[in-house]
Amino acid sequence: MSMEQGKAFQQFSQRRPRWSEHVEWQQRDEKVIVRVRRSDWFGMLLRWLTSRPVYRQIELDEIGGFVWSLCDGLHSVSDIAQELQRRYQLSRREALSSLAEFLSQLQKRGLIHWQEASEE
Repeated sequence: MSMEQGKAFQQFSQRRPRWSEHVEWQQRDEKVIVRVRRSDWFGMLLRWLTSRPVYRQIELDEIGGFVWSLCDGLHSVSDIAQELQRRYQLSRREALSSLAEFLSQLQKRGLIHWQEASEE
């Protein structure tokens, strides 16, 4: 790993994922159900026709739900990876690579945003 890659990794590991404000979620047994208000053109049309918000629902499995519950803006990526290692007996490399991919997908879907250490 180059010095530049090492610095980028260090910065990433200190970032803190936080649930987006337009997302609602609840724990059901070992799963987490995430509800997202639809804001695309189809969702706006349905909302106009039905006069109520339209949601899409995402069901996360046990591990996804565990990670989701830690995306509170208080836990860093490094903290979450350590919890994954401990709970699921993963290597640090396995935990970090899986976590990075999962968080990237959540961010692309607008379900989380990054809260920097200076934000409270």
